[in-house]
Amino acid sequence: MKNYSNEIEGQEEFYSKLGVSPAFKYNTDGVFKGCLYENKLNIDNINKVLFQAIKYCSRIREKGEKLPALILLNSLNTETAYIFNTERFKEQVEKLYLGAFSKDNDTFTTEIRPIVINYSRSEGLSKLLLYVEKNNYIKYNVDRTNILGLSRHFYKHNQNKDAFLYGINAEIRKPNILKDRILPYRNPDSNEFEDIMDCLNPSLLQREQGAYYTPVEYVKLMQKMLIQAINEIPSKKEYIVVDRCAGVGNLFDDLPDNIMKNCILSTIEPNEYLILRWKFGDKCAVIIPNTDALAFDIIPVERNGNTITNDLLREKINNDNCIVILVENPPYSEAGSGGSQITGRKENLWKKSFVFGEMKKEVKGSPLNELSNLFIWSGFKYYLRNNEDSFILFSPTKYWRNQNLVNRKYQDGFLCNRRHFHASQQSAIGCIWWKNINDERTQSLKLDVYDIKNNNYIRLSNPKSVIIKKAKSQLSDAYDRRPFDNDVVNRGLICEKDGSKYKDDKQLRVSPISNNNIIGYIQADSFSIDRKTCKLLRGAVYNGHGFYLRKDLCLDKIPLFVTSCFPYNKWWRADVYSKSNDGKGSFLKDKNFIKSCFLWTILTPNNKCRTIKSNKTTYKNELCFSKTGNKTYADEIIKKNTRNGTWSLTNDEKTIIKYWKDVLFEATKTKECNKIINYGLWQIKEEINIKISLGFNKKKKEIFAYKYPTLNTEIAKLENALKPYYAKEIEPKLFKYKLIK
Repeated sequence: MKNYSNEIEGQEEFYSKLGVSPAFKYNTDGVFKGCLYENKLNIDNINKVLFQAIKYCSRIREKGEKLPALILLNSLNTETAYIFNTERFKEQVEKLYLGAFSKDNDTFTTEIRPIVINYSRSEGLSKLLLYVEKNNYIKYNVDRTNILGLSRHFYKHNQNKDAFLYGINAEIRKPNILKDRILPYRNPDSNEFEDIMDCLNPSLLQREQGAYYTPVEYVKLMQKMLIQAINEIPSKKEYIVVDRCAGVGNLFDDLPDNIMKNCILSTIEPNEYLILRWKFGDKCAVIIPNTDALAFDIIPVERNGNTITNDLLREKINNDNCIVILVENPPYSEAGSGGSQITGRKENLWKKSFVFGEMKKEVKGSPLNELSNLFIWSGFKYYLRNNEDSFILFSPTKYWRNQNLVNRKYQDGFLCNRRHFHASQQSAIGCIWWKNINDERTQSLKLDVYDIKNNNYIRLSNPKSVIIKKAKSQLSDAYDRRPFDNDVVNRGLICEKDGSKYKDDKQLRVSPISNNNIIGYIQADSFSIDRKTCKLLRGAVYNGHGFYLRKDLCLDKIPLFVTSCFPYNKWWRADVYSKSNDGKGSFLKDKNFIKSCFLWTILTPNNKCRTIKSNKTTYKNELCFSKTGNKTYADEIIKKNTRNGTWSLTNDEKTIIKYWKDVLFEATKTKECNKIINYGLWQIKEEINIKISLGFNKKKKEIFAYKYPTLNTEIAKLENALKPYYAKEIEPKLFKYKLIK
């Protein structure tokens, strides 16, 4: 039995004993010959560690690397190895995994048993060597998730793209360079990769334009709507199909020639224009080259008497006998946003365009910050003239839900998973067919939900569809903006977004206020459900956009914060719902809802209130349950409402309060705990549940572990209990009271 204090020490001795020198790739503990290693000081849950290793195998496959045939899980202190054949987990390996690979592994189970070897003695070590010296790899399938990684390995030897992808002798069909890693690709053509091959080029274009590319499977669904729209056109009328941001034209792949001859395509990038010409030059009505310095000005209007677009397009738009169908997947970026897909010297160039100047005359506020809205607004403004005209649009749905940019008749539509658009995160993108008929009355849309699996679109069974509703009033309409005679302005606590004391290094956009009735500051602005606009701090956040939480209205206003914490744990919940004050405070009569919101707020780490000392004043955290003898506002509220019978705690609520006491008990045993102040869960996580260094790995990357494993375990137990409590007791009523729409 060993007694290693950290994994690095044990890992190095283990590899020395085996005589192996693994490569440390993709955050693994090492890959040597045909074996992937995952080392732990002690393995108490084999399946949990196995799933982490499977995720590493998935990453190796995604990168197009050789995939080890063995997975070796190593319990360093017990000197026990658990060996699995990777082939047995091929189905799991050929999936994509998001987030940290070391997390969310607890629920994985398998009936497959490992080979178990105790190598503490020479006979066990000799047996183990028989496995680790094998140089075997398994072959995997080629698909959209690994085609880019494989192409990069192939291009090291052969720069011919056709040799890699196309023809019966293509590398993916008859592997030679990649024969030690892939199975032959069986599809007769390579169409599924055509829309992704632009990613083989430098990604500067995508970063500058905010472009994302539409998966073939979603294109097929969209084209069904397009064909239906065309079939509804009266026989005596002609039509055109227009895409001003066609990219490489994958929205039009495989359309019949009789439709393609009516298509007018354009793109803002010269290389894409050449691809469009190569693919559709002899099929389209016209492909418009980019000759305008500000490429977003592709609209059929006149400026200073001169047309700024193609003559044929202008002629068709102005022809009352011609039906116009816009089909677009506009580039997306949010001006000035740190999370914008646009970077570099061209950022916000579109804000200098003629179209933007025209849009500003009619549209105000946040819709002006998004490039995609430029296409949406100008499409309806300048292209669609008749009731028979249509706009089939890929875009997040907020332009309709809460930006009021479109009020037209909904004809058909579905939801897509943004993850398949080469995006870093999963969320919902709508593909909606709008008829150019004014419709102010419709307040909800029902969209079918489609994901992609095995290169096919699939309609989800749960849910089959999602109801999207319009939201008119923001939560900020319910802010407490009351001034008090005893408010002391320009004094008080200012906080960073994590609840810590303001560091004076960013622009201050709020005037601090000091008053004994202030116990926090809530930021819940905008319609978007976004962690960036969800704050509960002890003092005002430096960038404002919130309100002071005062004792007399605390219970009435905390639901605004709780609403902002609405979880979108499934992709089809993200970018679908809006925060809303459309219920106009109807929740205030529901005492149980108020209780649930208050209790959840007191216990959640989303509540970032801390006890802070600033300018010789201690700002006590009042929104937490205190240690004995150091009562808080939260203690008083619970005591008062349970004693007078207003609130009755359920078994679930008693349980999460007990879990909190378990956390507090462990926290008070640490030397980091200040015994005289009140801690909420967030402050405990940030200041007490700290990590310590275990040393450095061979890549000189420092390795950390929690200093207090028992405390960390109790925190995890509480957080895991809070999630179902929110889902059961709070979430349904958010919809009922129109706090979420």
